[in-house]
Amino acid sequence: MICWQKNLQVATFMLFVSAPVSGAAVAQQAEETSCSGTMTQQLRRFSEKCLSDLVTFVATQPDMTAKVYSEKEKYFVAVIRTDDGLLAEAVSKFNYPFMKEDTPEVLERFGWMPPENESDNWKKKITSDQVRAGAAAQELSQALAAYGLKQGEAISLTVGPKLADKPTSG
Repeated sequence: MICWQKNLQVATFMLFVSAPVSGAAVAQQAEETSCSGTMTQQLRRFSEKCLSDLVTFVATQPDMTAKVYSEKEKYFVAVIRTDDGLLAEAVSKFNYPFMKEDTPEVLERFGWMPPENESDNWKKKITSDQVRAGAAAQELSQALAAYGLKQGEAISLTVGPKLADKPTSG
């Protein structure tokens, strides 16, 4: 039953982000693709439009979590819906030993809080106002770029309620 519910919510995400849009928006999507698509399109590409769709979905669903992974190197940035917005989490050097040397400096410059202990990850609170203004996708995009992900590179998405490795509140 729980597996069915998770699949339904992921399917809801796919339907939500692939809803019909105006002709102008379709032309724009050719430049920057969404995360939505048929199940045969397993390979997603990193773009701010994709992250925007993902953040919008997570922010509008109760108890929802999402992770964006680099296909190439397996680092991740995750978001979980909270009562006042989102909590973003970016993997730490302890949990991703191949982190580039300058990544922590870049994350700090963008306002991410460093890990509180060795096994913790970087965190950033994103308010509901920031989500509505579209700034949440930019925050995630900047974090992924700090790890070295470039626009158009392959990503994997995991979306669902209470993911096992969801970010911790804090």
